[in-house]
Amino acid sequence: MSEEHVVVETTHRGRKSSGGIVWGLILIVLGTLFLLQQLTNFTFENWWALFILIPAIGSFSGAYAAYRHTGRFSEGVRSGISSGLIILAVAFMFLLDLDWGVWWPVMLIMGAFSFFLSGFTLRGSKESARPLAERLYRPWTGWIGFAGMVLGAGFLARNLGIFDPATLLQRWWAVPILIPALGGLITGLRLIASGSGFGWATTSNLITTAIVAAVGLVALTNLDWNLLTPIGIIAAGVIVLLGVFRK
Repeated sequence: MSEEHVVVETTHRGRKSSGGIVWGLILIVLGTLFLLQQLTNFTFENWWALFILIPAIGSFSGAYAAYRHTGRFSEGVRSGISSGLIILAVAFMFLLDLDWGVWWPVMLIMGAFSFFLSGFTLRGSKESARPLAERLYRPWTGWIGFAGMVLGAGFLARNLGIFDPATLLQRWWAVPILIPALGGLITGLRLIASGSGFGWATTSNLITTAIVAAVGLVALTNLDWNLLTPIGIIAAGVIVLLGVFRK
């Protein structure tokens, strides 16, 4: 029997075994809950939400299997964790019968965290051998994810009555818009430091940064949105001129 066949067979058995464990645990928990309802005053109306946990556990199992197979944090591990967390959040929202009008920021945080994880170039991957100029979307994805987590945390803290960010800054929700702009500036500086100069990658990255920053500043200062277009054009022109004079 070849080594490849052994690996495939082992992986298949591992998936089959983990699937049996998941179903076994779900049935035990479900039966216990029904038993408690019969013997006590315990009520559990959203028991059906337990079945939403099945794909979540499957995603985490897949991530663990991918980690064992590669021995590192690979793309399969990252995608398994990201999808598992989002499904897990939905399951617990139903299981605990939480008010979606209050807890909806949790979904924003989980989705943003998925973006945040995707913003890192994984070591050992083919992508890691490519220059930054050819994978610019990675840092932007990470910074957008981080901004989404900050935004979600702010809304959740306000909804739960823990802290209202508006007490510090009335238009606080505009601050997360500036986070990707900061990330774009850092990425631009990294491109310049790497020797890319003011090539197409650096210039396009800085123009995008300027536009995002203009949106954030207009929202933060409550300026007339009609000013956004000329501000963006001026910023783009300045960046183009910088590139011309640096050549």
